[in-house]
Amino acid sequence: CYPTTGTATEGFRDYLTNDTEFGLLPRAGAHLFHGRRDIDLDMLGVVETTSEDDEEDAEDTQVRIRSLEAWSTPIVSCTVDTVLGLLPNNRRGLYAWPALSGAAFVFDEIHAYDEKLFGALLTFVERLPGVPLLLMTASLPTARLQALRDTVQCTHGQPLCELAGPAELEALPRYHRVALPANREPLAEVSEAIQRGEKVLWVCNTVDRAIAAYRAAKQAGLNPLLYHSRFRYEDRVQRHADVIDAFRAPADTSALAITTQVAEMSLDLSADLLVTELAPIPALIQRLGRLNRRAKPAEGGEQPPPTKPFIVVEPLKDGERAPLPYKEVELELAERWLAALGNESLSQQHLVDAWDALGAADSPPSRTRSHWLEGGPATEVGTLREPSFGITIVLPEDAARLRARAVRAAEVALPMPMPPGRTLPTPSTSPARSTGSRRARRGWSI
Repeated sequence: CYPTTGTATEGFRDYLTNDTEFGLLPRAGAHLFHGRRDIDLDMLGVVETTSEDDEEDAEDTQVRIRSLEAWSTPIVSCTVDTVLGLLPNNRRGLYAWPALSGAAFVFDEIHAYDEKLFGALLTFVERLPGVPLLLMTASLPTARLQALRDTVQCTHGQPLCELAGPAELEALPRYHRVALPANREPLAEVSEAIQRGEKVLWVCNTVDRAIAAYRAAKQAGLNPLLYHSRFRYEDRVQRHADVIDAFRAPADTSALAITTQVAEMSLDLSADLLVTELAPIPALIQRLGRLNRRAKPAEGGEQPPPTKPFIVVEPLKDGERAPLPYKEVELELAERWLAALGNESLSQQHLVDAWDALGAADSPPSRTRSHWLEGGPATEVGTLREPSFGITIVLPEDAARLRARAVRAAEVALPMPMPPGRTLPTPSTSPARSTGSRRARRGWSI
C-alpha cells in the first residue's frame, strides 16, 4: 500500500514487473490497483489481460470488478485508500474484504500520511490484530512512533518489533547546508552547478513560484524542466518521465528540474544540488532524500564519498513570507530543526535525531473512528483523508476528444485550486486520492 497513485505505480514497476522483449510483464501474478491504473499501465507498456467488462463506463461496476480481481491476485500494489478505505465504508475496500481478510500488508511511506489517515492506520492495527503488517518509513515523529508502540502493546500484548535500516547507510554523511543571505535568490549557485555538469533539483511550495523560478532559469539560459501537479495527467506522466531520464543521463551531463511537492515521492533520482523552499520537517526530509541518493559507504582504503549541498530559501510572495500551503507554526518548527542541524556534514540519522529532539512539539495522533466497525445499525460513509478543496476541469480543446471517446477523462483532467470568491463545497464522502524512495529505511513488523 502506497500513499499516492504515483508511488503505487512506481512501486509496481520497480518491484513487481519484469522487463522482457514483449514489454513489462507482471511478476508472480501481481496487479496494480488505483483510479488511474489503466492509464499508467498503458504508458508503462505493461502487458496485461483485460476482460470486456473493463471497458464499461459505470463507475460502480468498475469498482466492483477491480475489487473482485483482488480476490485472486497474489500480490497487489495499490494506494492505501484501497485498504484503509474499508474503515469509513468506502466501496472498494468493502468489495475487496474477502481478499483483505487473508492478506499480509506492507504500508510504505507512512510519514506522508495526514493526521486523519494516520489515525485510520492506528485503528486498522487495533481492530484487526491477527493481520500481519510491515510499516515502512524513512523517519517518523516521536509522537506517532509512540502511538504505534502503545497501540501494538495494548492490542497484541507485546512490544512493537522495530527494524532499523542498515546502520552504515543511515550514518553515512550525505548532505551539507549552504546558507544564503536573506531574500537572495539561489540562481547563481544553480548556474554554477549546471556549468559543472551537475544535476540540480529545485523544489517550490506552490505552482506559481515554481513557474516563476522556471521562467527565471529559462531567461538565464539554463534549459530547465518544469514539473508540478497542474498538468493534465497524460502530460504530467510525460513530465515525470522526462525528469527521470534527465537525471539518469551520464554523470557529466547537467540537468535542472524545477518542481513542487511532486518531487517528494515517486521521483527516483539523485541530485548534486538541492534547492528547496522552507517547508515542514517531513517534507524537507523527503526532499533531502533526492540529494546524493546513490552515495554508498567507502570500502577498504577508499575515500568516503563527498557530501552534496542543499540550500533552503524563504517562501515569499510580493516580498512577504508566504507559508501557504503549510502553516506558519510548521515552518517555525522547521527553522528550529535546521538550526539544530547546523552547517556540518549530515546523515539521515542526524535528520531523525534532530527531529526527535523536537518531539515535545508534536501532538499525539488520535485513532480514527471506523464507520465499518462502530457504525451500529447505521451504514454511514466517512472520509479517509483530510479534505482539500479544488475543482477538476477539462480544457476546451480536450472536450471534443472526450465526447468522441478518443481519450479517457482521467487522462485530460486538470486539477485546479478553487477560484477566488467561490464557496467551498461540502467534502465528498469518497476517499481522496493524490498523486518513494529506495534508501535506508526503518520498518516495524507486527
